[in-house]
Amino acid sequence: MTPLAIDMYLPAMPAIAGDLSVPLATIQRSLSTFLLGFAIGQLIHGPLSDGLGRRPVMLTGLILFSISSFGAALANDAEHFLGWRIVQAFGGAAGSVVINAIITDKFQGAKAIKIRSTILTVMLIAPLIAPTLGGFLLMHGGWRSIYHALGVYAVITLVWIWYSLDVVEQPKSSVRVGAILKRYRAVLGDSKGWAWIVGLSFNSATMFAFLGGSPYLYIEHFQVTPQVYGFLFAANVVVMATGAMLNGRLAGKIPPLVLLRRAQWAQLTCLMSMVGALLTGMATLPVLVVLIAGAIGLNSFVFPNATQSVMELFRTNAGTASAVLGASQFGMGAIASSIVAMGNGHGAAALVVVMATTGSIAFILVGIACRHYVPVKR
Repeated sequence: MTPLAIDMYLPAMPAIAGDLSVPLATIQRSLSTFLLGFAIGQLIHGPLSDGLGRRPVMLTGLILFSISSFGAALANDAEHFLGWRIVQAFGGAAGSVVINAIITDKFQGAKAIKIRSTILTVMLIAPLIAPTLGGFLLMHGGWRSIYHALGVYAVITLVWIWYSLDVVEQPKSSVRVGAILKRYRAVLGDSKGWAWIVGLSFNSATMFAFLGGSPYLYIEHFQVTPQVYGFLFAANVVVMATGAMLNGRLAGKIPPLVLLRRAQWAQLTCLMSMVGALLTGMATLPVLVVLIAGAIGLNSFVFPNATQSVMELFRTNAGTASAVLGASQFGMGAIASSIVAMGNGHGAAALVVVMATTGSIAFILVGIACRHYVPVKR
């Protein structure tokens, strides 16, 4: 659901800006707005799912997502459009945080990593087709048809979840403010998880910087059509989906932290190569497409292994831990995409610098977390 909401409208950004009579940078900030709403939503949905149960929180989120999608389609100015995007993100956050918690409730170790990799592969189908589908809807129905489609999809998903979601419900507990704050203290007070959480946040920022900056880079700077942009964007998803499938096969055969660090070394190489290309005047479209696809695609090894490592630390408060992790990832992503948007007009420089900086910080912090990691005995 959320990947569609993030990626489907990317080719339509220039068209939305023109229709609402605002600069492209304003619509680019709608991605940052969405990520911020998504981060806040997770902070609320996570502890609520620990207290009320996974199912009611997920269903409520889907209702909000559907209503706000139709609202965005009716927006006649940027303010209302951005407002509905915040509500859409808030609703979509429920699914993300609850799914992560359900995996932690039911599985552990290599099995959990395989499931996370499988889910990542399935989720990547959405961003693989989303920009292309968004470009198609833009051509034949205008940008508003994109949000009509998202609303209908949310309703269909709501019906399916209502009848088929199988969860291991946690014992119900208080959802009073004091109880929620107690859960957050348990997660935030554990120093072993901090390097993981912040490191993964910067890794996510690398990806979201690309999401926010790619429409300008490809459509405005390199002058490709929205349809070609969809295919260029899909290259990243193909690499990432392939990596996720491979990571799932390797889970249990190669230690997860070994896979994680090898992927980060390769990712750092791609990012530094982008900087080198920029400094030497070789940052052409083919060069950047290949290097960005490598840097983004390697997250398929980083996210499942690192997420499982940090979630193992907080099994008794899985929803709250998932909320903290998700909120920090999307919050940092919102900041990164905003910085990239401010760099419009400077070619590839803003995107390359932000991706390289956030990726380097992630490399250092996750390295620290790996050195101090002690597997949890169950």
